[in-house]
Formats: sequence, structure tokens, C-alpha cells
Amino acid sequence: MALVGAVVILLIWVLSDVVLLIFFAILLAAMLDGISSWLHHKTRLPEHAALAIVTVAIVVLACGLAYWVGPRFADEGKQLWNQMSGEIDTLTQRFGSGTGHLMSGGGGLLGSAQGVLSSTLGVIGSAFVVLAAAVYFAIAPEMYRDGVVSLFPLRLRPRVLAIMNDIGHTLQWWLLGQAVDMLVVGVLSGVGLVLLGIPLALALAVVAALLTFVPYFGPIVSGIPAVVVALTISWHKAFWVVGLYIVCHGVEGYLVAPYVQRRTVELPPALTVLSMAIFGTIYGVLGIIIATPLMAALLVIVREGYVRDVLGDTSVGSGTAGPAG
Repeated sequence: MALVGAVVILLIWVLSDVVLLIFFAILLAAMLDGISSWLHHKTRLPEHAALAIVTVAIVVLACGLAYWVGPRFADEGKQLWNQMSGEIDTLTQRFGSGTGHLMSGGGGLLGSAQGVLSSTLGVIGSAFVVLAAAVYFAIAPEMYRDGVVSLFPLRLRPRVLAIMNDIGHTLQWWLLGQAVDMLVVGVLSGVGLVLLGIPLALALAVVAALLTFVPYFGPIVSGIPAVVVALTISWHKAFWVVGLYIVCHGVEGYLVAPYVQRRTVELPPALTVLSMAIFGTIYGVLGIIIATPLMAALLVIVREGYVRDVLGDTSVGSGTAGPAG
């Protein structure tokens, strides 16, 4: 058994990129399955019909947003990038070459941003594979789940099945919480930036919403472009923007997130930061993005499979949550 475990760990390490893509597909499949299950329970549609409707609706919504908002966002995004580059050049001239090396060098902030962009573009080719795998996972989750369960001894299979269901429910609720958090931050920051008269409000709001997906560091990084743009107007505008982002993420962190994510695994802040450091070292930028849900899934395995089953500590409550709805 130990040899099998060692072989599995070795394969995961060697095929780390493939494992990452599989987990992305599982996350997307959990989202599709959660929404389609909710639609199935509410409308009594057949499960496959509900899944088809949800998948088509998401694709149509994405295409619609790309058609109506995409050109404006692309234009504002380009302007934002050019403006950030211009401000960095201004700082370089004002404070010397040290700032230029920090901001634009290969190891600097701009170089890091370009690395993020390159990594993102490199993932686009894998996105179609992830989407296809996610749809197949969502169409027949029992088949793939039972395939994994069959790898364990007969006496352990019922418990393994229960833990896998627990992981699936945890990921569904975590994704729901993140989606609501991102929507709240995007809307609040966008409206606030428009009211403050800050240019490129749409691009800045989208950046703020997307970076909310990354705990702790994302909200901090998301405010930097907005503050830089506001500084081109006045210091007063920049202070107002800082206040706006504090309010947005305060509402998200203290009002929205605790309510929506109360049925998921609660990750201690230190463990969340460490998980981002560990998976970021292994997988790069995508590892930082995926660290929190991956750690949430691992915590379910440790809590249920080790603490409760191996150590016999039944005082640890089960985190099983029902699907949304």
C-alpha cells in the first residue's frame, strides 16, 4: 500500500501540469453540476437537460459579454496598460534607475505582470481541453467518481465515496461564494469609480473583480492600477479611490463572504497564505489562483479521512453541505 502511495505521489509530481488542468476541470464541473442540480430541483427538468441549458446559457452569456462589452474593455485595458507603463517611466525618470529596475526589469513588477500575461496566454490553448473535460465530468460524475472509489479496498469504499461527495459540495459552495464576492466587488468598485470620475472604470472594475478570486493579495494588487490612474488627476482623487477600495473589500470580507461561504471549509489565514506560496512555487501564477480551493479540498480529506477515521476524533464536525438550493 505504501508503494502504491509513493508511486501516486511521484506521478502527481511528474505530471504536475496535467494534475493542475484536471483540477481546473473538476472545479468547472463542480460549478456546472451545482447550477444544473439547482435547476433540476427547481424545475424538475431531466438532469442532462438542465446541464445542457446551463452550459449553453453560460456560453451564450460569455459570448454576449464579449460582443457587447469586449471591445470597450479591450480598449480600456490597452489604455490602462499604456497609462501604467507611462507612469512607471515617469517614476523611473524622477527617482532614478533603481526604480526602473524595480518596476520594469525582468524581475520587477512590470516584468512580473508581463510574465502573468504570458502565462495566461499560454493557458488559453488548454482552456478548451479543460472545458470539454469539465462537461464530460458534469454529464456523468458518478462514472468518474465510482472509478476512483473502485481503486480502494471494498471496506473503505463507502467512506471514500462520502468524502468525495463532501469535497464536491465544499467546492460548489466555495465557488458560489467566490462568484458572489467577485460580483459585489466588481459592481461596487465600478459604480464608485464612475461616481468619482475616474477614467477606465470598466477595466479597473473587471481587474478588481478578477483579483478578488485570490485571497488577501488580490484585493491589494487590484487597487494599485486604480490609484495610479487616479494620481494622474489629483492626490485627492487617489485618496478617495483608496477609501473606495477599502469599503468595497470591507463589505466583501465582513458582510458578504461570511454569509455566503459559511457552509465551506474555513481556511485559517496563515494556511491560506502558505498554500499560495507552496502551490505558487510548484505551478507558478496558476498555482496561486488555484491554491485556496485545492487547500479546501485537501482539508476535507485530512479532516474526514485522517482526523475522524484514522485518529478516531469524532468531535470534528462533518463539513458536508448540501448543493445550492
